[in-house]
Amino acid sequence: MSHSCARPAPAAAASGRRAPLMRALSTALVVLLLMAVSVPFAAAAAAKTASSGPRRALFSAAPSAQQQAAAPQPQRRRLAAAGAYPAVSIPIRPGSLPRIPCVSVSSGGYANVTLEPVTVKVTLDAATSLNFTTPRFTVKGGTPMTAMDGFLQSLSSLQQTLLASGGGGSQSTTTVQAIQAPAIVIKAVCGNFSLTLTNNLPFQPVSTCPTPPGEWGTSMFDNGPHDFEWTNMHTHGLKVDPGAVTLWNVCEPGNPVAGFPAATKSASRSAYYCDPNLSSEQLCQVLGDNIYVGGRPHSLGLAPGATLKYTYPLGGSPPGVGWYHPHLHGSGGIQVPTAAGPLIIPESWLPGGLRDLYEPASKTNAAVFDAYDSLMDIMRAQPLESSTILRFDALWFRNRTDGSPDDDSLAFLGSTPGGANVSPLLYDVLPDGTSQPKYSNAAGRDWGLVNGAFQPTITLTDNTYARWQLLNTMTMKWLDLTFQKVLADGSMQPADCSFWLLGRDAVPLPRIPRRLQSKPAGATTAVSDLILAPGNRADVLVKCNAPGTYVLASGAGPFHTNYTACQATHCELFGDVAPASFGLPRSANNLYGGRELDAAVLAVVKADLAADVARTRLERFAYLNHTAFPQPAVEQCFSFMNAAYGGMCSVNNELYPDGPAYVREGSHQVWKLRDITFHPFHLHESPIRLTALPPCATSVTNMWQVGDWVDVLLLPTCQTGCPWEDAGSGGGNCGTPVSVCDQVTAEWVAERFYSSGYTSQSPDLCAAAGFPATKPATSSTCQSRNSIFHCHIIPHSDEGCGKVVKWYCPDDPNLPSPVPLATCPAAYPDCPPPEPPTPL
Repeated sequence: MSHSCARPAPAAAASGRRAPLMRALSTALVVLLLMAVSVPFAAAAAAKTASSGPRRALFSAAPSAQQQAAAPQPQRRRLAAAGAYPAVSIPIRPGSLPRIPCVSVSSGGYANVTLEPVTVKVTLDAATSLNFTTPRFTVKGGTPMTAMDGFLQSLSSLQQTLLASGGGGSQSTTTVQAIQAPAIVIKAVCGNFSLTLTNNLPFQPVSTCPTPPGEWGTSMFDNGPHDFEWTNMHTHGLKVDPGAVTLWNVCEPGNPVAGFPAATKSASRSAYYCDPNLSSEQLCQVLGDNIYVGGRPHSLGLAPGATLKYTYPLGGSPPGVGWYHPHLHGSGGIQVPTAAGPLIIPESWLPGGLRDLYEPASKTNAAVFDAYDSLMDIMRAQPLESSTILRFDALWFRNRTDGSPDDDSLAFLGSTPGGANVSPLLYDVLPDGTSQPKYSNAAGRDWGLVNGAFQPTITLTDNTYARWQLLNTMTMKWLDLTFQKVLADGSMQPADCSFWLLGRDAVPLPRIPRRLQSKPAGATTAVSDLILAPGNRADVLVKCNAPGTYVLASGAGPFHTNYTACQATHCELFGDVAPASFGLPRSANNLYGGRELDAAVLAVVKADLAADVARTRLERFAYLNHTAFPQPAVEQCFSFMNAAYGGMCSVNNELYPDGPAYVREGSHQVWKLRDITFHPFHLHESPIRLTALPPCATSVTNMWQVGDWVDVLLLPTCQTGCPWEDAGSGGGNCGTPVSVCDQVTAEWVAERFYSSGYTSQSPDLCAAAGFPATKPATSSTCQSRNSIFHCHIIPHSDEGCGKVVKWYCPDDPNLPSPVPLATCPAAYPDCPPPEPPTPL
């Protein structure tokens, strides 16, 4: 079995730690990881359903000829051919799971992250292949922080290396091994660490050029796909300062930041955004998880792109898996599918080991809590940071029957294919303003990958627990994962395998383990399945009780997309099969064993604990200690639906950045969240604790329970096809009150931020680990911050389905009076009547 961070294989560690256990094990188990890939909707079907469900119009209507003539026209350069970039060949059905490499960052250290273009090739046969060029993260790190001058010298050295290797536009035949980004292991808990992000994508002027953003009446924030080569970085799973004290980009000429070359400092804003001949080499210091700053792309033949140096003050944090990905508004949908990587807070930082985090859940369980082959024994043998990582990605290149891209693919390709506002990596823009594709997708299918490979093999041992970290880094689809056996006729049968959930979204469950079970209405037996929204991560134990060949499938389990209630491609379960009338090809991953299955194969894996054994000591981390949250709580309500387009994604009928949400620093927030059946909710910088769930979720699965913490929340189990209710469009169990249809209540505490430094989140653990209990602040004055929450279907976020979160100080002079609290719309009066539901 492949594992991360050069640790011994957990299966070997778990089974080899005692000779009697090793002798008792039976034959190696072979499990085939199969994930079904969704089939898109035809344009006619999507148009037909605009009146019936939560459909999201991915792009606004085309402007009139008069509007086009009046609008500033973007300037584009014809870029180098795709062959100019390093090449990645996707491994096809490799005999082992590709290992995601790891880079560790210690306190006071930093890792260098680079966003660069690579050409990707994946081929099953002559008729089923895909070739395209895309952004990819590379990471080097594990080094101490250097002085500013030293860092600029390293950039200069990088520039010379780039030019010498032909990266400045010359042909390059360098072959790189993988598309997946390394996992960054944070060994800087209770301290500071930095991540630097250098943008080496080819220069592309912003969409408003020759007018830069924010000048002469142009908007500071455009909604919709644009500026595809500009970038920044966002982290999931770290409780850190959001950093942004303004919504303006702080890395422009004229701002008081160190590291700008003199030529760049004196440049005009117009040149900074629009001139490809201006040197991009610069360094911008960024505090915390600031997603309002952007990095200028590489200037061909001149210098590497801008470098953003993010410094994170990190308090004591529970072990868990996060991830990092680009988050510049407008370019996320095109960059995230291939530029993302795991971010790990290891268990090894806990000074007293697992006993610093877990204790027996009751006196009854105390005897088995730490016994031979107990839960703690298994977890010690397979630490989180060295367990198996399964990262699920998807490449969106689906075509309609007429050969045009389907709705989900548009966000990956850029808006208005054939025009100028497209990715320069995927299209050549011609002098007449039209564009021609550089990519090819012979069969019109989309592709799903595990760790950057197509249907890799993973080896397990039967009757032995293996610890997996699963990451859904897909930008749109949700997953319902089950183990299945593929029969000779191509049908599937549930396998005798189980998921045991330990934690979700970098926070352990309040009690572990939880054997996941789902039994929807009408089902005869319960199934062990794992539901992951886009952006979710899960820490699980898996076990199959007999040797054999199985598949891990999405779309073969108990839950499926309700195509009556969900009338947009982004609502799909990854792997579900749409009606044949939609006329679109299935995923390439559906091809397996000489057949086209109703699920898509992503990997081949060759190969009971008592529940609630341990209680997690989450109260040791201040931001998770809900019993000590300040009182009274501040209540707000947010809905993700809008009447436009029959269910457009917006927040309380507003598009980003209108109508910010106000959160007083240090306050206890209780939020009602509506319409998260179709739009996964994600709040930056803080997980949320579930305090109330609708019966449409809890009556059919134990995937979510009150008391769980999440940082991405989607309830696809509530897609029942109920009529679209005014106060909660997701439906629920038909006949239940509207107030509980798909509404979730969640709580969190807003940290207080100062100009630099803040109180450590777990002083006792930090002190025991050898760190100071608190980080001294240079100022005790509260300082306001700007963060965000949004729908984690990334293209929806790019299109404005999000809200600025204003973390304010009580004496902030810019506050409205009174400070408004968000309320959900009472009704959506313009919604058309729904079509009659079709039973699942």
